[in-house]
Amino acid sequence: MKTPRDILLARHQSANPKLDASRTQALSTAFSNAPSVARHAQMKSPWPVRAALSACRELIWPCRRAWAGMAALWVVMWGINRGLSDTQSAALNVPSTSAPALLEALEEQRRMLTELIAPASSQQAEPPRRNPQATAIDSQRI
Repeated sequence: MKTPRDILLARHQSANPKLDASRTQALSTAFSNAPSVARHAQMKSPWPVRAALSACRELIWPCRRAWAGMAALWVVMWGINRGLSDTQSAALNVPSTSAPALLEALEEQRRMLTELIAPASSQQAEPPRRNPQATAIDSQRI
């Protein structure tokens, strides 16, 4: 008993040579004209252009999605940087205080520092007690 596959193959066996001939003719036509036209167009252009096209075809085109993603990230980073630089320039546009005002503030800070440090240095500094119980016992003996 023959399977349906065998019956179909036997019926269409005579079409194989015609299909092979038409396939060969289509492939020879497609590959014989296209490379010569492309090769002729490339030979007209100068070598830097040919090198750039070749680099584009070999490096960029196969992984164009990755390059598009990288470009999108750069655009986002540029936008963030641009947004941050605007706030910094706004902060720089604030008028600065004058030199006499800065000198006056510095003098005020120096005065306050001397007031805070002077009372601590004028007192007699006692040596710190290491053991308060021992000093209490020593004072009772005397």
